[in-house]
Amino acid sequence: MRKLLTACFLALAIGLFARLEIPLPIFSMPQSDSKNGIAEVFTDFSEEDLTLQVTVVFTDEDYPCPVIDFLYDVYRYLRYGRIEDIETFYIRFDSGGKIIALDFPGVFAGNHAFEDTKNLHGSAVLMPNVITFVDERPLIFVNTWNHMFGVVPSFDRANEILLLDYLVTEGTRKDAEHKYSWH
Repeated sequence: MRKLLTACFLALAIGLFARLEIPLPIFSMPQSDSKNGIAEVFTDFSEEDLTLQVTVVFTDEDYPCPVIDFLYDVYRYLRYGRIEDIETFYIRFDSGGKIIALDFPGVFAGNHAFEDTKNLHGSAVLMPNVITFVDERPLIFVNTWNHMFGVVPSFDRANEILLLDYLVTEGTRKDAEHKYSWH
């Protein structure tokens, strides 16, 4: 009986440890947008559907035209209660802990260039065969000024900043909105 309890405890401990080893993304963004870097990343793992919600908080987003950017910041502050830009996507896993898809609902850049300003909020579900992995971590490109994501860069990688480490907080999109918005 003691061996059975030890084996169960060990299996539970390994399961908990494996859950903590979820591969978080590596983000790539153009150096020209570094002033709007990542302030914090909120993560929430659903054991029910094996999905990790990843909510990225950027310090700001700058519209390509400085005059419009000022007005855009005022609009965002009044509309969303914040200057920070918050974007959410999902990483889906199989029962063995391998990534089976990246889901970008409303935050996929598609073929947009960094400075594009129209129809930027695309959606896509991408399979592992089109994703670049670095040490089993998916490489996510921040492809537009308003921080739409992709798995292929829309900018010259010679001017790339890789964000391997960033502040990670357990929480949902709602938690991020609560922390960064006055609404």
